[in-house]
Amino acid sequence: MEKESFLAPDFTTLEVISFATNGCPLGINIPNYDDIRETEGFKNVYLGNAMPKIKLSNIQFATPEQAEILAKLMASTYVVHVACHELLGHGTGKLIYRDSEGKASKFVDPITNEPFESCYEEGETWNSKFGAISASYEECRADTVGYFLCTLKEVYSLFGVADEDVDRMLWVNCMAQFRKGIIGLPLYNPEAKKWGQAHTQGAFVFAMWIYKNQVGKIVDLEIKGDDDFVIHLDEALLVSEGKGLIRKLLIVL
Repeated sequence: MEKESFLAPDFTTLEVISFATNGCPLGINIPNYDDIRETEGFKNVYLGNAMPKIKLSNIQFATPEQAEILAKLMASTYVVHVACHELLGHGTGKLIYRDSEGKASKFVDPITNEPFESCYEEGETWNSKFGAISASYEECRADTVGYFLCTLKEVYSLFGVADEDVDRMLWVNCMAQFRKGIIGLPLYNPEAKKWGQAHTQGAFVFAMWIYKNQVGKIVDLEIKGDDDFVIHLDEALLVSEGKGLIRKLLIVL
């Protein structure tokens, strides 16, 4: 399921002067056209000055102790995630089509271990097959790639992260993802059953996967009083059990 030829990754940091939308992303994998990505390649950019300043008072859904850690480390650790998300999340994988003779490649399903020949037919694209969830699905996949790969030494060492700081980096990045999923709930329309933003739907899926499949209490959601909602994320359990759940989610996706 890998690309036919290896395309050397390109990762460039840019300083943004103007970005003509209502929100500026931290990283982009461009262009957003699979046919060009397959044949010509792609670029990954990190918008270095787009990272908002993390103020302690603006960190919702965390205990005071958690908020202090997030305020201190979120900006620096998120760089590793953005790189993995863009370079190896959006930047990997390919669409597998039936050939001109009507034959499909044969694979073994990584979940069931059963053989299958499912593939794209001529004229079909990712967006046409997955429709309304195609963008959210891809963002969830890219994020999950980032959370899985950031704990590999071949990856985190490139960014100057020390061995003893890896577990905390994973905790900070996953906590940010849980918070994004909760913060993004107002973008969900319960009547139409549709999300208004792809990244937040992907974040919510990631959060619910860990929450619903955990054996230990990796994450606990607490409602305190009438308007105080707290996410408790256990770093030790995230490392011992959660990393396995992240790996399984990535295979499923």
